[in-house]
Amino acid sequence: MAQKYAPYGLWESPITADAIAQDSVSLSTIFVDPVTKDIYHIEQRASEGGRCVVMSNQTRKEIFGKDFNARTRVHEYGGGAAIAHNGTVYSSNFADFRVYAAKDGKIKPITSEDPNKIYRYADFCVHPVHTDLLVSILEDHTNDTPRTVRNSLCIINSTTATVTSLVSTEDAEREFYAAPTFSPSGDKLAWQFWKHPDMPWEGGQIYVADVHYDSNTHTLSLSSAKLVAGEANNISACYPLWASNDKLIFTCDESKFANLWEYTQTCTKPVLSSVVQQDFCMPSWTLGNYSYAFLDENGTKAICVAWRGGRSVLYVVGIATGSYVEIKDESFDFVVVSNVRRLSDDTFVFTGWQSDAPGAAMLCTLTGPSLVPNFQVLNSTASTSAAPFPEGIISLPTPLELKVAGDRIVYAVYYAPNNPAYAGSSIPNEKPPCVLGVHGGPTGLETQNLSWLKQYFTSRGYAWLDVNYSGSSCYGREYVERLQGNWGIIDVSDCIDAVQSPQLSSLIDTKRTAIRGGSAGGYTTLAAISLDSSAASKTKFFASATNSYGVSNMELFAEDTHKFELMYIIKLLGGTKEEIPKVWHDRSPVYFSANIRTPLLVLQGNDDAVVPPAQSWTIIEGVLKSKGHVEAHFFDGEQHGWRTSGTIKKAIEFEREWYEKSMVRAT
Repeated sequence: MAQKYAPYGLWESPITADAIAQDSVSLSTIFVDPVTKDIYHIEQRASEGGRCVVMSNQTRKEIFGKDFNARTRVHEYGGGAAIAHNGTVYSSNFADFRVYAAKDGKIKPITSEDPNKIYRYADFCVHPVHTDLLVSILEDHTNDTPRTVRNSLCIINSTTATVTSLVSTEDAEREFYAAPTFSPSGDKLAWQFWKHPDMPWEGGQIYVADVHYDSNTHTLSLSSAKLVAGEANNISACYPLWASNDKLIFTCDESKFANLWEYTQTCTKPVLSSVVQQDFCMPSWTLGNYSYAFLDENGTKAICVAWRGGRSVLYVVGIATGSYVEIKDESFDFVVVSNVRRLSDDTFVFTGWQSDAPGAAMLCTLTGPSLVPNFQVLNSTASTSAAPFPEGIISLPTPLELKVAGDRIVYAVYYAPNNPAYAGSSIPNEKPPCVLGVHGGPTGLETQNLSWLKQYFTSRGYAWLDVNYSGSSCYGREYVERLQGNWGIIDVSDCIDAVQSPQLSSLIDTKRTAIRGGSAGGYTTLAAISLDSSAASKTKFFASATNSYGVSNMELFAEDTHKFELMYIIKLLGGTKEEIPKVWHDRSPVYFSANIRTPLLVLQGNDDAVVPPAQSWTIIEGVLKSKGHVEAHFFDGEQHGWRTSGTIKKAIEFEREWYEKSMVRAT
């Protein structure tokens, strides 16, 4: 069939919002029963209201009932909802906040009824000897305000369905716990700890304690708790895992890059003989996302994921030798590898994403002295009912290193307009309009895996640009720390500079560029089009904008957000509201809504506890008062991000229609 011509942004595409939403399934994690070696994964189904389902790889069936939602709201972002041990699967249930155990088709609750949903549990580990005893994070919302929620470690007795405290202090309102893990013998427990104002990737600390079992009461207690790695505000240690009874492995960024370290009773030191200038983990926004696993029972070698150029790379690390070898093979085309779990010797599972294929639960076996990988798909998120899209319709990512003001390097990813049915624009010399995506966090990373949302736009003749602005993760701690004190300034200027860079300005219509983002990305979007400090607010630099659940008022955010991020803003702005009131005012878009000349679309979940709806209402009211151009849509039942098919479809279509009205057809 002959190719057609049409204006950029108005191409017809088979990638519809219906097609994206109807069978939308995402993989949240994969895990392995260390005894039976059975594999499980959790998938989130938009068609079922965003329900998270524990699936058995062996039976291809759900482990829990149809009304069960394997999700937790610990730290609000959750993760670590389920594990398996010796044929029993344990999981938190979002429906009633209780923990359940499932074995041989029988399901029972192992925590008490909680009608007011006060207690939240996550990140479980089973004692290797007394296997009915689980350690868990306990988040207590008895006093349900961000400053009074209490975090601790507890013991869940799955036989008696009782919960007892294990690690708790009087300062629990400021403390956090994660990643509890028993040594193989069960004689020691390691965990991660941090407290306000740190985030776990800023000052996470690893503790180790001796474990004591009382046979009379069938309970566990700890003694001789010892800080072995990490330093508040300065060095982050994360993801502890026992290689043996006397050696603990974890990630640590003392070198400014998160490499593997080890702790024994004699010393704490780097595993690698020299620093690798790559991060071996991502920031722990969610629980349980380990980036490494041991390849043998003795813990002498490990498979590790590191980040280079915004993509995952695989290394086999010799724990004893300090050596590492990259797994280079044409079959390894995953740009994102997460949730790495040991299965058996030289065999591991993970969740993997490619640039040109949907995400999948994967199994990999390394064979021979050259460690040749053999990859097997266990479960794919590809739609089983939708018609396949035409071959060649996917726009592949082009990673870019951009030199911006001050000779700084900023990282970006470009996607060109692409649709095999079209040869280009029907308008002579037209350059494509561009959608600039700003990731959330802000300590996050926009990865290069296939996103049907991006393809929805590129297949219609848009260019798409992701900017991993200063403060983004996986480029080392110094790159992350560029944002400290500069949130709303350097992230905004990086986005503007990226569009104006020679590499991009030659490819896109810079006068028809939309900026869009969610959460922290929504804040950067609002800051770019409003703040006096933004060059883009003075000239209507961006032709259109979409803010999804973004922060507009810093003071309101500090009062209303959840405990996990309650103090995050202090470092991002450079001090408390009392210390630097002018900065807090000058970085709040709500006070500069009169500057907003860019047409603004606002999308917000009505049940969002991270960035509550008031943040969107205040900016909408400000724009309307100034007679600006704004449209807003609020979604009942949605929290921080879209989970249901209906909302996913509507949000995509609202955004496309907005750009057509305000940017594409307007010119």
